[in-house]
Amino acid sequence: MREIPSTTPPTEKTKKRRFWNPERIHTVLDTIQGDTLLHLAVHMGFVCSLRAGEVAGIDWNTIDFQNGSLWLTQQVQRVSDEALSVLSKEDVIRVFPKQVSTGKSSLILKSLKTEGSHRKQYLTMPLMKEIQERIAEIEEQKAFFQEEYHNYGLLFCQPDGRPLDPKSLNKAFKEGQRSMGIDEQDQIEFQGLRKSGQMHKVRISQNNYQLVAESAGQSAEVLMNNYNEALDSEKRALSRMVESSFYSQSEIKTTKDEDDLAVVLAKIQQNPDLSRQLLQTLLLSAAHAGQNNQRKDY
Repeated sequence: MREIPSTTPPTEKTKKRRFWNPERIHTVLDTIQGDTLLHLAVHMGFVCSLRAGEVAGIDWNTIDFQNGSLWLTQQVQRVSDEALSVLSKEDVIRVFPKQVSTGKSSLILKSLKTEGSHRKQYLTMPLMKEIQERIAEIEEQKAFFQEEYHNYGLLFCQPDGRPLDPKSLNKAFKEGQRSMGIDEQDQIEFQGLRKSGQMHKVRISQNNYQLVAESAGQSAEVLMNNYNEALDSEKRALSRMVESSFYSQSEIKTTKDEDDLAVVLAKIQQNPDLSRQLLQTLLLSAAHAGQNNQRKDY
C-alpha cells in the first residue's frame, strides 16, 4: 500500500456482566434447596468465585476438610473435534467418552489457563458441610451403579459418574431463575456468580484488590477493570453523605418536610377514599377543638 487509507476504526461496545448482591444470593439459595446439585454449584460459584468449568472440574479428592481447603487445577470444557486435534497434549488431562458417537465435540478435562489460575481455595464451614453431604451422595451412587459407575473423582457429575457439561450448569441456573419468577433483566449467567463473589470480597476486605484477585486466580488489573462497579445502595449512601456534609441541618430539614408533604399530597390526589378519611379526621379534630374551647370559657 502506498498510503494508509483515511478510515475510522470500528468501535467495540462491551456489555458489563450483571451481578447480584449477597442478599439476592441468599434468597436464591433458600429457594433452590430441593435441587442439591444446583444449590452446591451456586453456593461454590459465589463463595469461591468460580467459573462453571472450574466447578465441573473439581476433584473431590483434593478437598482437605481438616484444613478447610481444596486445590483448583483443572476444568471441564467442551471442544470441537477439530480444536481438540490442535490442543497441546500437555494441557489435556482426559478426553471423556462421547455420549453420542456421531457427535462432533467432546468434553475434556484440561488444566487451567495459567499457572496463576492454579490455586488453593479456602472454604466456609457451611460450604464444607454441604460438600460432605454431596460426597456421601456420590458414595451411594457408586454402590448403586457398581461396575457401571465412571469414577473420575469429580464432585459434580451425573449419577453414574460421567462429567457435567458446564453449559448444562448455566442452563440449569437460568431455568431455576425463570421458575422463581426473576425478571429477565435481573437474571445472571453462572459467570455472574463469580463476579458477585468478587465484588462482595472487595468490599469486606476494604478494597484489597490484590488479595481478592489472587484468591480467584486473576490479576488485580482484571479485577479492577471488570469487577469494580458501585452498587445502587452505595450511590444512595454517597448522596446522603454529600447532603449531610454540604448543607446546613435547617436546609435539610426544610427540604425533607417539603418532600414529605409532597408525598402526602400525591397520595391524597391518587386515592379519593384517603381524601374523604382525611377530611373526616380534620372535621372531627375541629369539632373536638371547639368543644374544648367552650369548656375553657365556662
